[in-house]
Parts: sequence; C-alpha cells; structure tokens
Amino acid sequence: MIKTLVKLKILKFILIGGVSAAYAFRRYCDKKNEVKSKKDKKPSLLTR
Repeated sequence: MIKTLVKLKILKFILIGGVSAAYAFRRYCDKKNEVKSKKDKKPSLLTR
C-alpha cells in the first residue's frame, strides 16, 4: 500500500514536472520566434 502511494506520488511529480517543462520550453520558443519575426519584419518595412 505504501509503496504504491509513493510510486503514485513520484509519477505525479514526474508528470507535473514534464508538463511545466514543456510549457516553459514552448514559451521560450515563442519568445525566440517573436524576436526572429521582428528582425525579419524590419528589413521588409525599409524596402517599401
């Protein structure tokens, strides 16, 4: 009984950690893409 509870808690911790890591990674990528797109937009505005 105690072993299964410990396993469930560890599983829950791993799941929450994985989800939060994926969320943080996605936000980091979105910020990186925003900076990249801003850099790409500036030259196109100058060419007009």
